[in-house]
Amino acid sequence: MTAKQIIGEESMENLISKNKVNIIGIIFGLLMGIILLLFPLTIGLKIILGLVGLVLILYRPVYGLYLMAISLPLISFRYVVLLFGLTVISFILNIIMDRDFNLKTIPIKYSIGLFIIPLLFATITSVTLKQSIVKLIVYILAFLFLFLAINLIDSKQKLYYLILALIIAATIVGLYGLYQYRTGMELKESWIDREQNPDIKARVISTFDNPNILAEYLILTIPITFALLYNTDSMFKKLLFLISMAIQGLCIILTFSRGGWLGLFLALLVFAIFIDRKLLLLYVLGGLGLIVFNPTAIMTRLSTIGSIEDSSNAYRIPLWKATLLMIKDYWVNGAGLGFNSFRALYPRYMRQGIVAVHSHNIFLQLFVEIGIFGLIGFIVFVFNSIRISLITFVKGMDIKIRRISVAVFASILGILLHGLVDYIFFNDRILMMFWILVSTGLVGYILEFSSKDQ
Repeated sequence: MTAKQIIGEESMENLISKNKVNIIGIIFGLLMGIILLLFPLTIGLKIILGLVGLVLILYRPVYGLYLMAISLPLISFRYVVLLFGLTVISFILNIIMDRDFNLKTIPIKYSIGLFIIPLLFATITSVTLKQSIVKLIVYILAFLFLFLAINLIDSKQKLYYLILALIIAATIVGLYGLYQYRTGMELKESWIDREQNPDIKARVISTFDNPNILAEYLILTIPITFALLYNTDSMFKKLLFLISMAIQGLCIILTFSRGGWLGLFLALLVFAIFIDRKLLLLYVLGGLGLIVFNPTAIMTRLSTIGSIEDSSNAYRIPLWKATLLMIKDYWVNGAGLGFNSFRALYPRYMRQGIVAVHSHNIFLQLFVEIGIFGLIGFIVFVFNSIRISLITFVKGMDIKIRRISVAVFASILGILLHGLVDYIFFNDRILMMFWILVSTGLVGYILEFSSKDQ
C-alpha cells in the first residue's frame, strides 16, 4: 500500500468521524427543539439536563459520581438516588463489557462490615420497620458510592474532578445562602432564643431545611476547598478557591449555628497544625478582628455557647437524660434504624414536656437506633477512616494528596464535634456527603499506595 493510499484512508476515517459527530449533534439539536416545543421551558430544560446526564453516565460511569457530588445539595434527594441508580447500572454494564476489569479491595472493609451488620439487625427488629428499611437503603447507597469511587476513580486527576464538583456545589449553596440573607427570610421560633439573641434577624438555610444542617454540610466542604487552594500553583485558581472559601465561610457564619462554628474551628485548626502553622496566626488575627469590630449578633451568639439560660442549650439536657433512659431499654440492638423509631418511643420517656424527633447527639442517637454493637461499629469505622487518612499524610509522597487527606480527617473531626449537640445523620444528604468525604480519603490512600489491603 502506497503512502498516498494510507493518507487517503486516514482522511476518509476522519471524514466519517466528523460526519458521525455532526449527525449526533443534529439529532440532539432536533430532540432538544421537540422537547422545548412540547413542554414548558422549565420542564423542558429539566428533561434535557436529565438526558444529557443519562448519556454522560452511560458513556462513563465516573461521570455519575461527579454529577451526584455536584447535585447532592441542589436537587431533591429522590432524584439523587435516581442519578446514582443509573451510575450503578452503567458501572455493571462497564464490568460486563470489559472482561479485564478487576474490582479493587476496600481498605477498611472489615470496619465497614462491623458497622453495616448491626444496621441490618436494627432494621429487622425495628419498631418502625418501613421507615428503617428506607434509612437502610440510604446507608447502602452511601456504601455503594464508596465502592464505586474506589473502583472508578483510578487517577489523581479524576479525584481532583470529584473534589472540584463538591466545591462547585458548595459555592452555589453558599451563594444562595447569602442571597437569602440579603433578601430576608423567616426566622422560625424554634431556631433561636430571641431573648438571648435579640440582634439575630435571620438564619440562612440555603438549599437545606435547617441552618444547622447547612452548617454541617459546609464543615465537610470548607477544609477540602482549603486543600485545593494550597494545591494549585495558578494564581487565578487560587483566587477562585479563595472566593469560594469566602462565600462558604460567610454563609456558615450566617447560619448562626454555634455547633457549626465550633466544628469548623476544630477542622481548620487541625488543617493548620498539619499543613501550615502560619494559619494559626491568621486565625488569631481573625479572632482579634471580631473583638475589634464587635459584630453584636455574632458576639452575643458566641457568648451563649455554654449558657444554660439559652433555651436551645437548656432544651438538650432533659432530652439527653430521656435518651439515656431509652438506651437502657434498647441497648443491645437498638429500637430501630432511623429517627422514626426514636420519635415513636420518645413520648414514653419525655421529661419536662420537651418535644423532640431525635436526641441532638450523634452518639446517643446511634446508640438508641442500632444498639451498642452498632455504636462500636460506627466508632471503629470512623477511627479507621481517620487512620487511613493519617497514614496517607505521614507516609504519602504526593503533597497534594497528603493535604487532601488532612482536609478529610479534619472535616470528620469537625462534624463529629458538631454531632455532640446535633444528630448529623438526620438529613440523608449529610449522611451521603459524609461517606463521599470518607471515599475521597480512601481513594487518595489507594492512589498513593496502590492496592495495599488494610
